[in-house]
Amino acid sequence: MIKKIITLVVFFFSFCVAQSIGPVVSVPKIDYDFSNAPAGTSVEHSFVIYNGGGALLTLSGVKSSCNCITATLDKNSLIPGDSAHLDIDYVSKGNANPEDNYVTVKTNDPNNPDLKLFVTRAYPDNKPTLSGIPIDSSFHPAANFPETEHNFGSIKQGQIVECFFIIKNNGNTTLIIKDIKTSCGCTAAVVKKKELLPGDSSQIRVQFDSAGLNGKVNRVISITTNDPIHPRKSLTIFADVTK
Repeated sequence: MIKKIITLVVFFFSFCVAQSIGPVVSVPKIDYDFSNAPAGTSVEHSFVIYNGGGALLTLSGVKSSCNCITATLDKNSLIPGDSAHLDIDYVSKGNANPEDNYVTVKTNDPNNPDLKLFVTRAYPDNKPTLSGIPIDSSFHPAANFPETEHNFGSIKQGQIVECFFIIKNNGNTTLIIKDIKTSCGCTAAVVKKKELLPGDSSQIRVQFDSAGLNGKVNRVISITTNDPIHPRKSLTIFADVTK
């Protein structure tokens, strides 16, 4: 009986301490330097934002330092331990303009109400993280592809062929497949299941139409997920098209 009472007291105390911490913005890396991208080039990156505190973290008021940056959050409210992605699309100005370009995210973290994420240089104070949860934390989804390439070999012009890639969640939270893009209209890709529990897997069906093509060709399928370490993966198909 005494042991049960002690256990309940410890649990209650731990719960109260967690709640008293409040929300805490936790970012594995707050800069991603695109300074060397050629002027006019459109480049992308996905920042991962965790809630390392003990209360609900809200993210709002996303603002870019210039119109060369488009920023989109995939969610605005994070329970403790949850994460969000801030997807950045930046049109480079090149090295001729060495100014700081960044995105400011308004939060309810009292210690970091204005979170700045830089896209053209390292953080001014050379501070790489604002993190209570490091990037190698075991508490995240992990996208795994046993195979990332498929060669159809020699096919006749006009022939439609297909193959299947396997995607597996090797992490320990739910993996979400957010987007699938192909490098041209001749290739289509569809995933069977978009949300994968830990240890679960799904098939990505890829169809290639060789109409109007000739010679050796390759096409790329880009997969975007909520994996914080590798948010984007590329799959490649090859074919030798003959008339």
